[in-house]
Amino acid sequence: MPNHVEEAVVRKSVRVEVPIERAFSVFVEQMETWWPATHHIGKTPFETIFVEPRVGGRWYERDVEGNLNDWGKVLAWDPPHRVTFSWHVGPGHDQPDWTCDPDPAKASEVEIRFTAEGPATTLVELEHSKLERHGEGYEQLRAIFDGPGAWGDILALYAKAAQGD
Repeated sequence: MPNHVEEAVVRKSVRVEVPIERAFSVFVEQMETWWPATHHIGKTPFETIFVEPRVGGRWYERDVEGNLNDWGKVLAWDPPHRVTFSWHVGPGHDQPDWTCDPDPAKASEVEIRFTAEGPATTLVELEHSKLERHGEGYEQLRAIFDGPGAWGDILALYAKAAQGD
């Protein structure tokens, strides 16, 4: 019998040639510089992405029309080693509808761990878990997050921004 909790997890990692402090700050303070413009919660593309730097802080976007759209909450804040977000993306039917479902019981979690491997090298590990909380169809959601254009590609974009490539 498969472990349903383990089935609802996506893990990705990337190594960046920057000190751990820069790796963390680019991830949480400059997200709009590397997050794909096509991946937004609002009806129009985002202009800025904010992470309030504290447990309980908001993770949200401001779109080009000035609307604020929540993505989730900061669940853990341990700079420069770890940040965890709740992600309140709506499940949709065959694929996510990319709107915010504010119910915390239906939110998955995205944990990012930063490990210094030297003075100028950092391993960044992402674990997107508790996808089963999104309800029926979470298996398709997991496949989307594990597939092309999702976490693996997003971390590659992040690495380019962090390294100034």
